[in-house]
Amino acid sequence: MKSNKIKIYKSIALLLLILTGASCEKLTEVPEGKLTPESFYQTPAQCEAAFTGSMNGLYSTWGGYTADGFFPNGQNAWPNTSLGYSVSTNNQLWQWHFKAISNINPVLKAIKGGSLKLFPADQVADITGQARFLRAFNYFILVRLYGRIPFIDEDTPDVVTTPLKPESRLEIAAVYDKIEADLVFAAANMYDRDPSTPGKPNKWTAKSLLAKVYLTRATAPLNETANYAKARDIADDVIKNSPYSLVPLVTDVFKTSNVNNNESIFAFQSSSLYPAMPGIDNAPDEWGGWGDGAVKALWADSYPEQPRKHIYLLTDWPVDLYNISGDWVSYPNSNSGIPWCGKRSWPNLTVDQQLTDAGNSGIIIPIIRLADVILIFAEAANMAGNGPTQLAVDRLNLIIDRANTPSDTEVPKTSIPGVEPRATMALSKEAFDLKVIAERDYELCFEWDRYYDLLRKKLLMEANLPDDANNFVPTDYLLPIPPFDAKFIGNNPGY
Repeated sequence: MKSNKIKIYKSIALLLLILTGASCEKLTEVPEGKLTPESFYQTPAQCEAAFTGSMNGLYSTWGGYTADGFFPNGQNAWPNTSLGYSVSTNNQLWQWHFKAISNINPVLKAIKGGSLKLFPADQVADITGQARFLRAFNYFILVRLYGRIPFIDEDTPDVVTTPLKPESRLEIAAVYDKIEADLVFAAANMYDRDPSTPGKPNKWTAKSLLAKVYLTRATAPLNETANYAKARDIADDVIKNSPYSLVPLVTDVFKTSNVNNNESIFAFQSSSLYPAMPGIDNAPDEWGGWGDGAVKALWADSYPEQPRKHIYLLTDWPVDLYNISGDWVSYPNSNSGIPWCGKRSWPNLTVDQQLTDAGNSGIIIPIIRLADVILIFAEAANMAGNGPTQLAVDRLNLIIDRANTPSDTEVPKTSIPGVEPRATMALSKEAFDLKVIAERDYELCFEWDRYYDLLRKKLLMEANLPDDANNFVPTDYLLPIPPFDAKFIGNNPGY
């Protein structure tokens, strides 16, 4: 078995160097003709190239979010997913996201300086909206992981000549205010969906992320409950008025032959230039897998028995993929004795995609799906009032019914109807909320959402019992600011 790729990540976060691109040049020297953001971002295509670069840094064949084992979320069985964080835990995430922001802010600065003045106003507004959406996307991740952080934008003075200080860290609510302002602008100014450019955010992408921002503000640590109604209303807008729709069969949601389907609102894209991980990466030992994508047996056993379980998880698989009518193995009797991530495995991949150890497996990694927005609506509608509404129940049941619906595939257990109970109006407000959060756990597994749900619902310790919560302390709800940057701006409590 090849070594786990997560081990090669460097936990180094030199924020000041990243943000300035510092080099050996003297800062006072500006040679004639020197390329600057103001002189480069002269066309929409040049601006969008910077946006692509910001995303490529978060998702690459051997790095970024191609792996899902960063967080102790009760699902992943990685060796490093346990609580009791140290000063170096997941430092790379700070680096990745501030580096992405450093690709975006110069574009906004150039546009503000008039670099796109020769282009139509609506096109300039769309490009500006894309930039502000992507900036908000990165800061939304950072504020949930780190709490009080600096908000560096296109107007922030150069951090070499004006170093950041502890007071550069804004209060959490102030960071959210800036994120919200970026997304409101993006939603009002970006174009509608263009299926020919599936990786490009649009106004519905911004609205969907804004719904998630409102829901998060309504829960811990801010607990600004007035935001439940805002999350409900904007999620309802996306569900009713956007061009997105649920894929009818759960067995088709993640097929590589069905990528960028009508359910996918925003995703990390793969291409021949930036290929996704080879299929052999997420695979059992019987297929020569490399050890990534391991799933906790306790969590897999608690997952409702339904077709969705056997397409989102690998709990049973043919020993030889080239002979699926031959012997199958259940995970307790397999070589490794554990289940695996099914969303990035056969039968979502073709046999050739699954078994190759090179090239593009065709996987895209979802960031926002319509299923997520539907679950946001159900949670927010329930919590904004005195219990579930009929519409919240009906929409939650869209997800449950699809999960229970049998489908003819090469996996025998997907043809058996599921047994998960539907939601009803008889559920109390508290019981309905628990059911929605559980449904998010099942539907959005291996998409990074679960950890953020554990943070905002204050379930971090409970979800990691019994094996990964031994060293839990309340300060684990925030990650440590990397040591280099902490010297300038301070660290979170407990580090």
